[in-house]
Amino acid sequence: MDEGKTNMLNEFLPQLKNFVKAETVFGEPYTLGEITLIPVNSVKVGFGYGNSGITKNTDTTGGGGGVLLTPVAFIVIKGDDVNIHSLNSGAIENVMDKFPGVVEKLGNLFQKFQQKKQSPEE
Repeated sequence: MDEGKTNMLNEFLPQLKNFVKAETVFGEPYTLGEITLIPVNSVKVGFGYGNSGITKNTDTTGGGGGVLLTPVAFIVIKGDDVNIHSLNSGAIENVMDKFPGVVEKLGNLFQKFQQKKQSPEE
């Protein structure tokens, strides 16, 4: 492996280790009454590197990368019951049917968050 690729990997991999943690895959829990929802994300990482192969005194290398976080499920905790609900087609409707009022509580929680965000700090 050429020196440029080695340098890029040596810089990129420690940063990736800092980013992809349990907190990235399992989001912040939300408690709504007696129900706790924990979002679960899929994490996809990609990067590329290239050079022109020209060995003159010009830097002809480049690299880049990206991360894609996609919500894939919710862990739902109610009392001693723990269930995982996939967000595939129709899953949100199933969650809404099983837990009526959750959408309203989420809306209220979001409104409180927005109000707190907009109010001046004391």
